[in-house]
Amino acid sequence: MSATLHYPEPYRFSAGMLAMAVHVAFIAMLVLGVRWQSHQPDRFSVELWDSLPEQQPTAEPVQEIEPQQPPKQPVEQKSATTSLPQKAEIELRDKKVRKESKPQPSAKELQRKKLLEEQRLLEAYAEKQRMAVRESVRAEVLAATSAEMGRYQDMIRSKIRHNIFMPPDVLPSAAAEFKVTLLPDGSVLDAVLLKSSGNAAYDEATERAIYKAQPLPIPTDPVLKKRFRELRLTIRPEDK
Repeated sequence: MSATLHYPEPYRFSAGMLAMAVHVAFIAMLVLGVRWQSHQPDRFSVELWDSLPEQQPTAEPVQEIEPQQPPKQPVEQKSATTSLPQKAEIELRDKKVRKESKPQPSAKELQRKKLLEEQRLLEAYAEKQRMAVRESVRAEVLAATSAEMGRYQDMIRSKIRHNIFMPPDVLPSAAAEFKVTLLPDGSVLDAVLLKSSGNAAYDEATERAIYKAQPLPIPTDPVLKKRFRELRLTIRPEDK
C-alpha cells in the first residue's frame, strides 16, 4: 500500500502576499501617471516686434569716493592754538555784558558819593594842615634847642677861656679843638685833643683850663642835658 505523503508548503503564503503587493504598487503608478499627463501646462504670451529695440548703454555704477578725512590733531594742540583767541573774545564779551548790565546809580546814591568825596577831601586837607603845623612846631623846637645849646656852649667856652694861663706868642687865630665828656652835674670826665692849634703850649694851657673851669654850665632841661654828655669844643684866645 502506497501512501502519498503531503508536506506543508510554508512559503506559499508569503509568495502570494508579495505578488499582491507588487500588483497594488503597479496599479498605483498607473493612476499617478494618468493624472500627471492630464495636468494642463502653464500659459504664457509672446509679443512680436518689427525690429529690435536700440540698446541703451548701460551706465557703469558710480563708485562713491569717501572724502579723505584729514588726520585728527590732538585735542591738546587744537586747544593750544585756539584757546587764547577764544578766551580773549569771551573776556571782552563778558566785560561788555557786565558794563551794559551794571545798574546806574540813583540820584540819592550820587549825592551820597559826592558828600563822601567832599568829606574825604576835607579830612585830607585837615591832615595836611596838621602836618604843616607839626612841622612848623618841630622846626621851632629845633631852632630853639639849637639856640639854647649854642648859648650854653658859648658860656662853657667863655668860662674855659677865663681859666687859661695864656702862654706868650699865641696868635689870635689859634684854635684848639677838644672832645669833652661831662657828667650830669657839669663835672669834666675827660678832655681829648682832637685838633691842635699849632702851639703846644696853648694846647696844654687850654686842657688845664677845661679841668679848672668845672663844673661847666649845662642846661637844666632833661632833654637838653642829654645833649651835653659829650661836646666838641673849639677854644680860641679871643671870641670871634
